[in-house]
Amino acid sequence: MQGLPDLTIGRWLIAWIPIVLVLVLMMGFRWSGGKSGAVAWVASLIVGALFFGGDMDILASGTIKGLWTTVFVLYLIWGAMTLYNVVDVTGSFKVIASTFTRLTHGNKLLQLLVLGWAFPSFVQGVCGFGVPVAVGSPLLVGLGFDPIVAVVTALIGHSWSVTFGSLGSSYSVLVRLTDLDPTRLATFGALFLGIACLMVGFCIAHYYNGWKGIKDGLPAVLLIGGTMAIVLNIMANFVTPYVASFTAGICGLLVGGLVVTKLKAYKPKEEATIEYEKEPFSFATAFSAYFILIAVVFAIYLIKPVKDYLSDLWVLGLPFPETQTVFGFTNESAKKYSSIKMFTAPGTLIFTSAFLAYLYYRSRKLWPEGGGKMVLNRAVKQAIGATVTVLTMSMMAVVMMETGMTTYLAHGMAKYTGAAYAVISPFIGVLGAFMTGSNTNSNILFTGLQREVATLLAISPFVILGLQTTGGAIGNMFCPMNVALGTGVTNTVGREGECLKATTVYTIIQCLVVGVLAWLMLYVFFPGIK
Repeated sequence: MQGLPDLTIGRWLIAWIPIVLVLVLMMGFRWSGGKSGAVAWVASLIVGALFFGGDMDILASGTIKGLWTTVFVLYLIWGAMTLYNVVDVTGSFKVIASTFTRLTHGNKLLQLLVLGWAFPSFVQGVCGFGVPVAVGSPLLVGLGFDPIVAVVTALIGHSWSVTFGSLGSSYSVLVRLTDLDPTRLATFGALFLGIACLMVGFCIAHYYNGWKGIKDGLPAVLLIGGTMAIVLNIMANFVTPYVASFTAGICGLLVGGLVVTKLKAYKPKEEATIEYEKEPFSFATAFSAYFILIAVVFAIYLIKPVKDYLSDLWVLGLPFPETQTVFGFTNESAKKYSSIKMFTAPGTLIFTSAFLAYLYYRSRKLWPEGGGKMVLNRAVKQAIGATVTVLTMSMMAVVMMETGMTTYLAHGMAKYTGAAYAVISPFIGVLGAFMTGSNTNSNILFTGLQREVATLLAISPFVILGLQTTGGAIGNMFCPMNVALGTGVTNTVGREGECLKATTVYTIIQCLVVGVLAWLMLYVFFPGIK
C-alpha cells in the first residue's frame, strides 16, 4: 500500500469513525444531515491528522476541494427545486396526479413502479448526476405520496441503471483504467446489474407495503424489471453499452404504461362506477416541463457535435497544488479540479428547461400573477437545509480521500476477507459511491485496487470489476449527497436519517445477493472462469 501506513486492524477501525458517525447520528439520533456532516468532517480532520499523516495543507486542501465539489451538486439541487415549483404553481401536478390515478386505476404501487422506477431509470440513461432523484422525487410528491416514500423510491429506483447511464460514463472508466476486453467488462457488469434491476422492483414493492406489496406487485415487477434487465444485457453485449440504460428505461416505461396497467390483476372490478373529475387542461400540457427537460437533455447529450462545442465554451475549476501526507500518499496537482462544463452541466439543463417551461405555461395562460416570486421564495426556503448538508458531507468525504483514509478502508476490506472477497467486492463499490456520490468516481477510486486483488486471488477480474461497478451503482441509493438531494427538493431537510435507514437495508441485501452469486460462479459453478 504505497503512501499509506501499515495496515492494522486498529487503524483500519479508526478510519471508519467519520462514516460511522454520519450513520449513527442520522439514523440513530435523527440528527439532520448538516449537523451530522459537520461533526463527521471535524472527526475526519482529527483522524486524518493523527493517524494518516495529514498536515494543515492537506486538511485545508481537502476541505476547500470539498466545498468546491458541492457547487456542481448545489447547482443541480437549486435547478431541480426551481423546475418543480414552476410546475407546481401552475396547478399541473393536480392534472398529472389525476391522469396517472386514472391510468393506474388508482393503484399507488403501480404509480411507484412506473414513475419511481422506470421513469428515473430512463432519465438516468441520458443525464444522471442525481437528476433522476431531483426530478422523480418531487413528481411522486405531486402525485400525493409521502415525501420520504417519494425520495426513497427514487433513490432505489434509479440505482441499477447508473453504470450504463449518463451515456455510459461509469462504464467508460472501467475501460479507460484497464487493458481488459471492453465487451467482457460490459457483459459481467450488465449481468449483475440486470439482477439488481429485478431486486430494485421488489425492494420498492416491499418498502411500500411489505410482503403484501411484493405479492401484489409481482406481475408488474417481473414484466417491467424483466424487460429492462433483458434489454440492458442485449444492448450491452450486442449493440453498445453506452445507451443500454437509456434503451432499457424507455422499454420499461412502455411496458409499465401500456402493458402492465392493462393487466387484469390491476383492474378493480368496480372501476366502471368510478367517475373522474374532468381536468382543466391536458396531461400533455401539465407534463410539458418534463417533456421539455427530456428534449433539452437529448439535444445536448445525444447530438455529439453540439455537446462537444458547448462543453469547451465555459469551464470552471479551481487550481490546487500537489499535496502529500507524511506517509507519502500523494494527491496530484490540478489546474481545474472537479471542473464544471457550465453549458452542459445538468444544473444548466434543468434551469434552461424551467425557463422554457415557464414560457410555455405562460403562453397557455396558466402562469399565475406573482408566480415568479412564489417560485423564488419556495426554492430559497427549500434549499437552505440541503445546501448545508451537501457542504458538510462533501468536506468530510474529500478530506478522507485526500488523507488516504478511503483507500486504506478498501485495502483493509480486501485483506481481511480472503476467499470471501467476491462477497465483499460490491461493498467496496458502495464505499466509493458513499464517499463521492458517484459511481463514476467510485470506479476511478477502486478499479485498480479491485483488479489487483483479483490478480492476487487468481480469480476473474471481469467478475470482480462487474461487482465493483454494480456496487458503485447500488451505492447511489445510499450516499448522503443523493439523499440530501432528495430531501432538499421535497422540502424534507432534516429527515435524511429516515431515508438512509430504509436504503441501508436494501443496499446490503442487493450487494449480498450479487456477491454470493458471484462467489458461487467463481468457486462452485465456473471455478476456471477468467
